[in-house]
Amino acid sequence: MSVQVYAKILLFFSFTFLFTCKGERNTNPLITKGNLDATQFDFHSNPSLPLEGEWSFTPGVFQFEPMENTVYVSIPKVPNWNALQTSTKEEGLEIGTYQITIQLPKGENQFALYLIAIHSDCKVYQNKELIGEFGSIEEETSPLDRMPKVIPLQPTNQSFIKLTLFVKNRFYRWGGIRITPILGLEESIEHSIQVSQLKETILAGGLFFLGLYQLGIYFTRRKVRGSLYFFLFCLLMFFQILVTGSQSIFLILGKDYGELVYRIDLFSEYTGVVCGLLYIHCLTKEYIHQNLIYGYSFVILFPILNTIFGSLQSISRFHFYVLTLIIIALVILFYLIFRYIKDKRSGSVYLGLSVILVIVAATNDILLTLLHKQGPLYLNIGLLLFVFFQSLFLSKHISGEIVSAEIKFKDVLFQLIQSEKLSSIGMTVTSVAHEINSPLSAVILTSDSIKENVSDFFRQLPNLESISKNSYPFILSLVEQAIQSNELPSGIEYRHKKSEFIQLFEENQISYGDQYADVFINVGIKAIPVEWLQILKKHNSLSLILLAEKIVNILQGTNAIQTSANRAIKIAQALKNFTHFDPKAELKTIHLADSLQQILTILQGSMKHGIDLKTNFVNIPPIPCYPDELNQVWTNMIQNAVQSMNGKGKLTIEINQTVLKNNQFAYVSIEDSGPGVPIEILDKIFDPFFTTKPIGEGTGLGLYISKQIIEKHKGIIDVKSQKGNTKFIVYLPYLDKSNFMNETIR
Repeated sequence: MSVQVYAKILLFFSFTFLFTCKGERNTNPLITKGNLDATQFDFHSNPSLPLEGEWSFTPGVFQFEPMENTVYVSIPKVPNWNALQTSTKEEGLEIGTYQITIQLPKGENQFALYLIAIHSDCKVYQNKELIGEFGSIEEETSPLDRMPKVIPLQPTNQSFIKLTLFVKNRFYRWGGIRITPILGLEESIEHSIQVSQLKETILAGGLFFLGLYQLGIYFTRRKVRGSLYFFLFCLLMFFQILVTGSQSIFLILGKDYGELVYRIDLFSEYTGVVCGLLYIHCLTKEYIHQNLIYGYSFVILFPILNTIFGSLQSISRFHFYVLTLIIIALVILFYLIFRYIKDKRSGSVYLGLSVILVIVAATNDILLTLLHKQGPLYLNIGLLLFVFFQSLFLSKHISGEIVSAEIKFKDVLFQLIQSEKLSSIGMTVTSVAHEINSPLSAVILTSDSIKENVSDFFRQLPNLESISKNSYPFILSLVEQAIQSNELPSGIEYRHKKSEFIQLFEENQISYGDQYADVFINVGIKAIPVEWLQILKKHNSLSLILLAEKIVNILQGTNAIQTSANRAIKIAQALKNFTHFDPKAELKTIHLADSLQQILTILQGSMKHGIDLKTNFVNIPPIPCYPDELNQVWTNMIQNAVQSMNGKGKLTIEINQTVLKNNQFAYVSIEDSGPGVPIEILDKIFDPFFTTKPIGEGTGLGLYISKQIIEKHKGIIDVKSQKGNTKFIVYLPYLDKSNFMNETIR
């Protein structure tokens, strides 16, 4: 474990200790011997005055005047009256009278007494006049009243008032006034209650929505049980917050549901501990055996069921024992989080801090209850900080999963595109093979012809006479012409030109005219230069014509090889560009015509028989895009068009630009004369795995992938179809509007 982690934990506990010790020094006036002097207390700057100190207490009776057994009890230090009772009733289920005399400041201020929670039936008197009550001390069957109350004090001209509280325990064993009443201005107390209720509502709402978020994760990813436990924990703490403190739940239920609120309070407390423990255990399974966790949960199950089905007396009787068990759970939680932080696991600081804060806050509240003492309760604050740190932990944890999911999605999309490309290649492999095989066959045949010509020439060479040096300018000119020769004349042109050349040779008395005519026409000579005729008149020989024939045949063969090789290279390069796909590719600026021409080169074999292809590629500025992905779009659409026409029909491809909603777009239109797309399925053609082709002939991913790619480019794909005419139009936006031409160049 690094020094930095230790430092963070030490700093955290230091702040926690200071936070816990804050406010220990009390400067408020205290009750002394049943009397409180509040004449100098500023109720305007301080909204409330806790009535702490020595209350006059008479056990066992309801009495307005002190008796022989009247004593002074220090609230909140000695809140439990069990040690003061002498009757034979069940421990704690007693009655008693609390009294204090208060000297109020001068002025006509409306004071009020705020009783947060008393866990008993109670009547409140001011100068022996009843001003408020909890439940009913007369009726044994009256419902439990736990709703906090603000009891306005009666205006008086006297300088002091005497408050008397008759308290009776019927349900809760640990009786008497356990939580200090508050004295203050009625308006200030009401305002502080509203602020508390707002804070509790915000905190409870935060827990609830954080829980719903985890519930959504659980249903989308069923294997994450921790998300379910965390949802249950948040839901239980949602109710726990509403039934403690100012007990905002009474705003919905009303005061008659005190027993239900009491049961919800303890049920959410017990069950929340179990769910929290199970949640943390899901993150730290390797640190403790699951049987220990499940065994502890089984033990807590009995008091949980008791909060539902048991009597109020049994619930209160076992409450303190259950709190002891909860302390054990907090120790286990602390151990698990300590190990989690020590191993520096993902989000250990956020998760560790959030859980430790709740542990410290819960431990503080439980110890106060177990020791029958009153003090500041920090569970709500701990839960608030828990929500904050847990949100940081989950956001970091989920963001990591989202990044991982995005990477996996890109990988899957890459695999889909590659699969679709392979499928496209598979459907055109015959035509592509033919396109490559044709130039390769030409290369082989031509190379055989060259080899035969060279061999034949050298076999005849010993029998030939020498060639005059004056004939070489003619040979060199013929070589240059043969190198530049690209096109052969048609049959009619060939016969007409040969007849013309033979007649010219006869007029100039040149031998071998028929052979010279074939040679000259094959190299593309339109007219015979005069100097050639003069050379042939003086130096004509069988050796010269043989050399000329062989040179022309060899050079024409090399031209044919070069042309065929270039054609094969073009097809291979188009295939290479088509099959290439880089998921991390960056935007490139290309001409759409170049991209489409590559695909047409690959698919040429499948379109040369029966497809009337027309292209109208307007010279528009280049556009930024992902070329590899657009290649897949063009392939899918052109193949779909060819297949829809069964290989026979009219295919028109257009490139141009337009304006849509004041934005400039380049567009590619692919139109075919096929039967069209039925209107009832027109909205489904872009759905994944939707296809009208027979099983085994289509994946149903082509148009879906095409749409994904176009949307990635912030573009639009549109389709218009009717019988005999279907047009797919892809619109791609110009990111740089300066590239857009107002007038297209045709």
